[in-house]
Amino acid sequence: MPEPKTRRQSTGRVGALKKLRDLTAILEVSRAMMAEPDLDNLLDLIIRRATEVLEAERTSLFLVDEDTNELFSRIAQDSEIREIRFPVGKGIAGFVARSGEIVNILDAYKDERFNPEVDKKTGYKTRTILCAPLVATGEHVIGVLQVLNKKDGVFTSYDEELISAFGAQGAVCIERTRLLNERELTFKSVLKVLGAAIDARDPVTAGHSERVARYAINMARALGWGEHEVRVLDYAAALHDIGKIGVRDDVLLKPGKLSPEEYEKMKRHALFTKEILDQVYFARDYRDIPHIASSHHERMDGTGYPRGVKGEMLTTAARILCVADVFDACTAYDRPYKRAMTVDESLAILEQGKGSMFDPALVDLFREKKLWHIDRREFQRIDPNFALEYSVITQDEMEGKSGFDTKVLNMSAGGLLFSAKRTLPIGSFLDVTVHIPDGQFQVVGRVVRAEKDTRTERYMIGVRFVNLPQKVQDRLADYLVEVLPQSPEPPKA
Repeated sequence: MPEPKTRRQSTGRVGALKKLRDLTAILEVSRAMMAEPDLDNLLDLIIRRATEVLEAERTSLFLVDEDTNELFSRIAQDSEIREIRFPVGKGIAGFVARSGEIVNILDAYKDERFNPEVDKKTGYKTRTILCAPLVATGEHVIGVLQVLNKKDGVFTSYDEELISAFGAQGAVCIERTRLLNERELTFKSVLKVLGAAIDARDPVTAGHSERVARYAINMARALGWGEHEVRVLDYAAALHDIGKIGVRDDVLLKPGKLSPEEYEKMKRHALFTKEILDQVYFARDYRDIPHIASSHHERMDGTGYPRGVKGEMLTTAARILCVADVFDACTAYDRPYKRAMTVDESLAILEQGKGSMFDPALVDLFREKKLWHIDRREFQRIDPNFALEYSVITQDEMEGKSGFDTKVLNMSAGGLLFSAKRTLPIGSFLDVTVHIPDGQFQVVGRVVRAEKDTRTERYMIGVRFVNLPQKVQDRLADYLVEVLPQSPEPPKA
């Protein structure tokens, strides 16, 4: 059956005042693109302005997932569903993603390309659709901007010109952010690998730098630092012991207590850290990393090393690193020359060093906010008894299969494990509602594990969260911290 033809509406008479308002909205987005670093904020602005200018009821922006050849909703205005996924080529948005053409639909339900399953799932009634591709450099479609239901009549060819402008802005924002993210990820990966390589040289202290980084990040965020400041501290913490590459094995790997001469040699690692990192080119906003990383053995009273800098001359980042480094050294498990201290014993060491070794305010913050709650995994896990509701989103269709035959076995801020009477295909997506004691949250998850428990004849389903919003992550992380024991057994290295 041939595809219905798409009618283009004439521009008609568009008033000068409306054109001026439309141009102002487009210029507002352009100005924001120069000043706003957050992609979600930019895309939200584009969606809001597109909805207003095109006089529509709602707008959605879909991105292409090249790994799965799917479209997924980056932002769906006024929609209760966190994320919608469907194959490229399916529905109007899927058609636009594949063809790269603007589509203007006068009656959605009379167009065979329209997928009514989304309406069924959301309860929304689609009438008219205007859909444009987001085209990156090289004529590569990276997403789709879709505007629904013109409030008065149907979308015109003038509206098509407007959505093209907003689509071009969205494409620039997304492409720029992806390039920056890839550069940042490469940079971070190199630094983290360097830090891990140094830790791996001594099996006893393996993982030390990563744990120090996570303690430090907890303190920085508790102080309300911005994400860039947190990243600088994270990288500095990952590299703080890189100077140990200059310490001989007979000193670094000695199983017993160091002699005074050996201790002096070990102390030189902080100076080596500064010398090594000073030879690395850091962009302007990362140039404090060598100083912060090499200051983890400085003291507030000026008796630390390698420079003997007094507390008032130390940056807050360096002071944070001092606290994090000592706390992890105290709680490190199974070091041959000492037993692992409990959390309470380690906090007592920090208390004793307030004012002389450590910044008193940071020690108080670390203790009062319980910022020592980390785990070797990326996320803490607990064994909750939460209700779980989910529906399966298959590759070919969104098939509602709500179920309460589930029991959550454990959950983290990154995913959950639950048991169910039936299995689910690995790689499929779930629209999940988790009911926790103080409320509920919705999130899309990808099934990464599905195994049958022969004892219970039920299936163990592991789900990794795909799009958990930052505010929900923070809320869940706070909840996990509250229910964890106050003095957990230090993990084995």
